[in-house]
Amino acid sequence: MKRSWKKGLAAGRVCRAVSAFLCGAVIATSGLSVTAAENRTETMNILLIGTDHRDDSWNGNSDTMILATVKPEEEKIILTSFMRDLYADIPEHGVHKLNYAYAVGGPEKLQETLEDNYELSIDHYAVVDFRSMAEVIDIVGGVEIEITDAECKWLNGYLTSMEAWEDYLPCGGVYVLNGNQAVAYARIRYVGNNDYQRTQRQRDILKQIFSGVKNLDAEKLAALATRVIPSIQHDYSAVEMLELMAQLPELASYDLQEDRIPYDDLYYSDHEMLVPDFEKTIKRLHESLD
Repeated sequence: MKRSWKKGLAAGRVCRAVSAFLCGAVIATSGLSVTAAENRTETMNILLIGTDHRDDSWNGNSDTMILATVKPEEEKIILTSFMRDLYADIPEHGVHKLNYAYAVGGPEKLQETLEDNYELSIDHYAVVDFRSMAEVIDIVGGVEIEITDAECKWLNGYLTSMEAWEDYLPCGGVYVLNGNQAVAYARIRYVGNNDYQRTQRQRDILKQIFSGVKNLDAEKLAALATRVIPSIQHDYSAVEMLELMAQLPELASYDLQEDRIPYDDLYYSDHEMLVPDFEKTIKRLHESLD
């Protein structure tokens, strides 16, 4: 049965803020003050979408689809990746891979598809593209990642397509990746277990961003606000997001957990499409998020 959560004011402040933050729109200004409301207990779901959109000719593909479930009462955030090749019954479009929903209908259609297929209630969405994600990573000082030689080869290939030749890496190793390098790393699909490993890379980067934001001073937080907000597509106002960033210190202390759909033991492959056991998957997913 589809969940229906009360959108309490205080919970909304916390969760709308984390939606912008986790998707690469970490925004704040110095001197903002928001009075913390009492009883911040409502669970909220925010859909975080990363796209390869580069021009206005189409929506682009949704390479990253992560549901951030924020649980203020437990001081916990759960990041659940939905893989792009998942079987999806897309309203008005029929059965396709999940990332097709964004291509034909943008974030609203992707949100509707996830809600219908997995009996979810999603409160907000935030969309970031390659450029805005790279900007956020640069402002937080990069992300520390260990890279294999095989990953390095593909990372450099993606940097070529991004015309970021100056950011090539010589070989595998532990690096503090800048924005371009981190975006290229998150796009790697053909090392390890294909898209399974890619979704793990994406969650690893989000966790590193979350950690890095804790150390930003007021000047860098303000830079995020002025440079990143204009490039983010979302369903709430920039003014709200600025005000809500006053909750950032509280969010930064939350415990991060992660998950992935499909679950390893609850799907089969059909012509490159991953078909979940929907009944069991929905049951496990709701048990995880409740």
